[in-house]
Amino acid sequence: MKGGSLFKKIIYSSWFLASVPAIIIMLFLPRLGVRHKLLIEPKGSMQGQSSYYDLNSDSVTEFLRTGKGIPYYFILILSNDMKVYDQWNLMDDINPDLSGFFCGNYDHDNFSEIYIFTHKGDSLFLNINEFFEPSGTKLERLFISKIGYIKGEVTSTVRLAGFHDVNGDGRDELYFSLHTGFGLQPRRLCYYDIKNRKMHESRLAGIVCQYPQMTDADGDGKPEIFGIMGASGNYKNDVPFSDWSTWFMIFNDNLDHVFPPVEFRGFPNTLEINAFRSDSLRGYVLSNRTTGADTTVNPSRILLYSTDGKLIRSKKYSDDGINGAMFMKVVRQGKTDKIYVLEDKIFEFDEKLNVVRRSDLPLKQPYYIYSADINFDGTDEFFLYSGEQEKVEVYTAGFQWLSETEFKAPGLVWEFSRLYSGNETGRLYLSSGGSGYFFRLTDNKFFYFAYLAYPGIYLFFLALIILTKKISAYQVIEKESLKHRLVTLQLQGIKAQLDPHFTFNTLNSISSLIYLEDRQAAYDYMNKFTMLLRGMLNDAERIYRSLDEEIIFVSTYLDLEKLRLVGKFDYVIEIGEGVTKHEQVPKLVLQTFAENSIKHGIMPYSEGGLLKISVSREKNQLKLAIEDNGIGRVNAAGKGDSTGLGLKLTSEFYNILNQINKRPIRHQITDLYKESGDPAGTRVEVWVPVE
Repeated sequence: MKGGSLFKKIIYSSWFLASVPAIIIMLFLPRLGVRHKLLIEPKGSMQGQSSYYDLNSDSVTEFLRTGKGIPYYFILILSNDMKVYDQWNLMDDINPDLSGFFCGNYDHDNFSEIYIFTHKGDSLFLNINEFFEPSGTKLERLFISKIGYIKGEVTSTVRLAGFHDVNGDGRDELYFSLHTGFGLQPRRLCYYDIKNRKMHESRLAGIVCQYPQMTDADGDGKPEIFGIMGASGNYKNDVPFSDWSTWFMIFNDNLDHVFPPVEFRGFPNTLEINAFRSDSLRGYVLSNRTTGADTTVNPSRILLYSTDGKLIRSKKYSDDGINGAMFMKVVRQGKTDKIYVLEDKIFEFDEKLNVVRRSDLPLKQPYYIYSADINFDGTDEFFLYSGEQEKVEVYTAGFQWLSETEFKAPGLVWEFSRLYSGNETGRLYLSSGGSGYFFRLTDNKFFYFAYLAYPGIYLFFLALIILTKKISAYQVIEKESLKHRLVTLQLQGIKAQLDPHFTFNTLNSISSLIYLEDRQAAYDYMNKFTMLLRGMLNDAERIYRSLDEEIIFVSTYLDLEKLRLVGKFDYVIEIGEGVTKHEQVPKLVLQTFAENSIKHGIMPYSEGGLLKISVSREKNQLKLAIEDNGIGRVNAAGKGDSTGLGLKLTSEFYNILNQINKRPIRHQITDLYKESGDPAGTRVEVWVPVE
């Protein structure tokens, strides 16, 4: 019993009641402030591509940008304060859709080279310039390959894989991929031996990794080359590794297959290949996305392979509720890599391909994902960008949310670089669509103040509930006060109705009947008087009673008055259609006005008085009419010793009752006149709302 009482005390307490809506609102609130702010500052239009790079190892970057002059294309080398060091003019076309420029240091000295691919028609050339070394490498128009060139448009792309010294001569070779959209050639991995001016290519194939990466996946000290493979189904010739399927291919540094490629049949079909390592294995984790209509093709899935191409385990994405477009990212964190798949949510998989964490994404598809080290801590952060929502979100390497901001990028190809100077800390620079922007992640000093909103929300509801309780308590007190006043008025009304003269005359009449030995009449009179007294006393605490009870009460009263005032008046009660007599009406609503009619209207007559009571239904209210044929209010004024207390008490009774009721009780008194203009009585009408 005590436990139940304590439980009720807790759940009805203000602090508990306030916690319920506060917690619900907190769960659905957006982020209240951010620990970090992402600031994006436009640098302005750059005409072409642009980037920061430290070309001379002095820890201060130079600013590089491309442009088109007449008749040459050029690369401009500037200081951080935009003073010109040099300009490199190139005879052939610089096309950002073909390739961007990048920097490297193949000879491992203190000076880096700029690398850029150009083309003239369908001929692809490599250009290298070591600006700050007078005797350094400067090579132009090194022929690489024929490329796709249709109707004056380049249909090939070149993407950098990295640098690696494959022949052990102390000079790195440049690795890259060549991919052509609507033609077979070239679709190859390549490396260029800069020292010996030689080109090396992978074997003929219908498919090659479009976004290559170089990583030592098997731990032998040499890189493997792999990336995103796409089956586009646009080349039908009989060639090895057709693009009507996608292929799990891993290349070694000599551009040979590490193991026989594994076919993933069907198109469109995309395969993302990432190196994976843990305490127990080294291998590859694959994300295979199929979007074709062929139902015989395996559904989209995540797979884990060993470094020699043996399948370890696989799992359908649909088993975890992943059914749309997705990205895969594998992040090096400690001894075991983390696997993340991004769709409408962020899914983290473990080594057994089980989902160990889900978190919501604020962006709707389609969105794009990029990576760069914005806070210069040696680990890349992830940038998720939605062009439709014009928003960019920043996540840590472990896909913990950092910040967001509104941003409309001019293009979907993002190239990041880093600015260093002696006067300021490093800044991240984005080049996209011929424009440049600085990205900066700053600490929000007022971050913790935002979380004062949570106790603020709770305190608001607590104050609201306490105030509501106090108002409710006040209303209850007021209501009880009104009820008490109503009871008091009713008691006063009872006293007013028990008119001393009426009681004295009634008792005299009974005594006369006893004296005349008319015992039956005396008994009847006494019985009715007793019924009247009992009715008034029994209903002393009631405000309402049924219409039937009110009619019985007023009939008893009128019968007594008729016995007292022999032959002076008669009465009639009419009940209209639709009236059930179960309707609730205020107590004494008929008797008060009936008594007033007899005392002031009918009493002066010696005979012929008539009191008519009628009850009718008007929609959702009762209309009660009490009409007499007495002398009227004008003639009755000033006669007798009446104080009018009964009518005053009735009006006050209705006024107080109407403060409680949703719909008011109304009453109206009308003087009646004959055609000659003489008074013909009085009519009282009362409208009582009923359900």
